[in-house]
Amino acid sequence: MKTMISRIIFAAGGTGGHIYPAIAIADELRKLNDKIEIKFIGAKGRIEEKIIPLAGYKLETIKISGFKRNLSVKNFLTAYKILKALKTSAGILKDFKPELVYGTGGFVSGPVLRSAIKLNIPSVIEEGNYYPGVTVKLISPKADKVIVNFEGTKQFLKRKDNAEVMSYPVRENLKNYDRTDAVSYFGFDASKKILFVFGGSQGAQSINTALLKCIKNICGSGIQVIWQTGDKDFESISKTISGNKNVKVLRYINNIDKAYSAADLIVCRSGISTIMELAAFGLAAIFVPFPLASENHQEKNAKAIVEKHAAEMIRDNELNEKFESTILSLINDDNKLVYMKNNIKQFADQKAASKIAAMLIDLVSKSKN
Repeated sequence: MKTMISRIIFAAGGTGGHIYPAIAIADELRKLNDKIEIKFIGAKGRIEEKIIPLAGYKLETIKISGFKRNLSVKNFLTAYKILKALKTSAGILKDFKPELVYGTGGFVSGPVLRSAIKLNIPSVIEEGNYYPGVTVKLISPKADKVIVNFEGTKQFLKRKDNAEVMSYPVRENLKNYDRTDAVSYFGFDASKKILFVFGGSQGAQSINTALLKCIKNICGSGIQVIWQTGDKDFESISKTISGNKNVKVLRYINNIDKAYSAADLIVCRSGISTIMELAAFGLAAIFVPFPLASENHQEKNAKAIVEKHAAEMIRDNELNEKFESTILSLINDDNKLVYMKNNIKQFADQKAASKIAAMLIDLVSKSKN
């Protein structure tokens, strides 16, 4: 009989894309063992300080940040922070005595997993992006397991035998609503097509600018638009298109699952959490990768989906030329929309979190025998 995990630490922070999958796995472990002790380690001053306690989990923070990708004096400070974070992480692990440490990539995972490996605590690191980040590359050779979202990611890892392809978990609180109800929530007509445009929680200025240039033509074609602008552009865009009943401008969407449920087509960045949410909902999308993402990983994510005919991609520097025509040609092509929606579903696995939880239990059970 497999031994249940009694204590586990998750190293997850910096972005929602690193935090939500860890919470999803933690939730599954808690379902299997309501006595399990779970602790998260995150970065001080980052969004995990808000998200993780709201999810009902204990959080300890370490002072850590990522290296700048150019020559910068800040890198010397970062190196000092890493040394201090290693010491703090080791102290937390020795005190909590976890049976396993799970990291979701990102700079928070580095010192925590490095300390776990040094203390001979079973360790797992997860990489959702197609191209692995620096932390994953450094930690993966000595980790017990490396979970990757794409088969192609293995080619970038120094060691392959400990890598396993498993779908990136999607946050559990997302609900697939009846389309009519979702459309009604935004005050739109369910008989007309709906375009949902967003650039992450902070918005994306380049996408906002491109849409603003063609919003009259898009709405003139009978298309309704849900537009999450982000905080920076909200006021100016709201004033510019004031009175246009076919556009719902929002600073931020708390109920993003309602927007997903209402939309016929999405335009967004290509962070891995967003991609996996679209896959879970089976949505057609045009990806506009963030051009400054580390290792250009958003474009690599998008390409992996486009190659399976599950989405289209426009680079940031192509927006002026291709944005309007790509949207109009795709949203009016019902056959292609259905084709893309069916294809993107292959990347989703509704049971991803429970499968990973089962794998972690098996790993801990074997380590005790």
